[in-house]
Amino acid sequence: MTTPPRWLTDLRPVGECRIERLLPGGDAIAWQVVLNFERWSPPPGTPKLQWQVTYGKTLIARNDGQWTVAEIELVRRLRAAGWQAGWLDAFGSAPPAWQEWLMKPELLPSPLGEFLRTTSADGKSRRGQPDIIARRDGSLATAVFVEYKGPGDKVRPGQNAWFRAALNAGMKREQFAVARWPGASVPGARGAGIRPKRD
Repeated sequence: MTTPPRWLTDLRPVGECRIERLLPGGDAIAWQVVLNFERWSPPPGTPKLQWQVTYGKTLIARNDGQWTVAEIELVRRLRAAGWQAGWLDAFGSAPPAWQEWLMKPELLPSPLGEFLRTTSADGKSRRGQPDIIARRDGSLATAVFVEYKGPGDKVRPGQNAWFRAALNAGMKREQFAVARWPGASVPGARGAGIRPKRD
């Protein structure tokens, strides 16, 4: 049995980390971890939050009762573990309040920035690239990449294509993972991070 890379524990998964196919019937395989969050319930009488505030994301609860989103929570967890981590906003329209959690590819050290340009479809587009990048320094060898999938979301062909391009460009399979939150209670997850911790 293949041993999962140690950095996956920084995501605080529930259950076992497994190697699975990225796409049904495909031959590309990658590490997959399961997460467990609690959906945020607004206090009675709270006005509905607009898309410009939530970015259309499913909201999860923090320990203080406020809301956040999974991508930010994963960046928070990686930073707490000592990584320089950030969310690569593929569409470039994330709310201004989230800027501290974002990572702009053009500001990355040249080896990583060049890697992202090399693995994009046209050298510019961020589509297909993973949601989160975390690094120890500026080299590709010490970086890891996370693709987050929430309830009902699936890996798309463009993301599968990026994964293949990244492997061809020097990324190792152990440096990438798909982190999934099914949205329902995960069996055996009790006491294993149902509420994300504040850092």
